[in-house]
Amino acid sequence: MKTIRFIDLFSGIGGMRLAFESAARSLNLETECVLSSEINPDAQLVYQKNFADTPLGDIRLIDKLPEHEILLAGFPCQSFSYAGKKEGFGDTRGTLFFEIARLIDIFKPQAFIFENVRGLVSHDGGRTLETIKGEIKSRGYSFDYFLLNSSNFSLPQNRVRVYLVGILNASPQFNLISDLGPKDSHSSSHQQLSFFSPLSQPVTVADILEDNPDPKYDCSPEFVNALKQIVNNDFSRLHGRRLIDYRG
Repeated sequence: MKTIRFIDLFSGIGGMRLAFESAARSLNLETECVLSSEINPDAQLVYQKNFADTPLGDIRLIDKLPEHEILLAGFPCQSFSYAGKKEGFGDTRGTLFFEIARLIDIFKPQAFIFENVRGLVSHDGGRTLETIKGEIKSRGYSFDYFLLNSSNFSLPQNRVRVYLVGILNASPQFNLISDLGPKDSHSSSHQQLSFFSPLSQPVTVADILEDNPDPKYDCSPEFVNALKQIVNNDFSRLHGRRLIDYRG
């Protein structure tokens, strides 16, 4: 069985790795993570518990890579997020994309998958995405991006992210389309799954909730009271709605 070697940069607690390994198994492919990197010590700890693999730290200190076919990177999103200041490449975190480019130059993988917030697409009138596209294509890669909602992929979460995909010296045709998914309501669209597998029943938050959870997970009284004022004591008005934390 063929083994695909991959690198997991800005790995967090391993979400992209988990998805990539699951996708590979569905195609009867073995995978091997030959290097991971994550600067946050708490995320490093969870990643180690999840995969028995401790990530390296600051990507800026990595100067060589082992041989690999695929590069995964969920590079910092705060610079482009609606919840942040949207300073883009003017933010130090935004410049970390160029650290990925530097590592690609060291050992060009056959393909890459990057993940970021949807705001990356529209940031600075689209010029930020064009800059990334230019950097990628100048290195001989194709460049495609897709806006996808996790609710279309059997997750009880209405969350849109952008995925950037490139293959070295190739011009692939994808059967994938951008799909922002449902709005903030009870409605749910699962047509995206038709490209890969038969349609399934949508997964809801109720499907994953535990019975009688520890009270330590309860919302604080202050938070509950604030919500009561917003919905006039009618919590049913919150069904299907998402609450956005605008930090700062």
